[in-house]
Amino acid sequence: MTRFLLLTATLTIVYLLVLTSLHPGDVLVGALLSAAIARASMVARPTARIGPPLTRRLAAAPAFVLGTLAEMVRGTWHVALYVLGRRRLESPGIVAIPKGERSSSGVAVWGYTTAISPDEIVLEADDERGVLLVHLLDARDVPAIQARHQRTYERRQRRVFP
Repeated sequence: MTRFLLLTATLTIVYLLVLTSLHPGDVLVGALLSAAIARASMVARPTARIGPPLTRRLAAAPAFVLGTLAEMVRGTWHVALYVLGRRRLESPGIVAIPKGERSSSGVAVWGYTTAISPDEIVLEADDERGVLLVHLLDARDVPAIQARHQRTYERRQRRVFP
């Protein structure tokens, strides 16, 4: 039951973040959809237990959410500089981010949280090569981009969604 509630709450939060709304109708629809997805997940994988205990995951969730919001602001500012003509589009490109220790659900969460930042678009999770492909507006410093994604995973995401 705890797993179901945690999954439902997490999915509802993600749904509301995407909508950027706390309207009661949106909360209700999000909760209903999330409960259905959580139930289907439990039927499909009844014994799956991935990651740290619930209490540690809940304690780490605020840092994960705030970090994701900070990345959204950073990406929005980055795009705004291009739109306003303060920066020229000189080096867009595709960067391979090593998958590392991310679980399947960790890759899904990484893809979602990366994609909501407007300056990065997730293209593919390449299991054969063990990389996650991302298109960026500014891909000049590939090692720094890879390091930023790894830091974000280690410091915030891994504690909630390994």
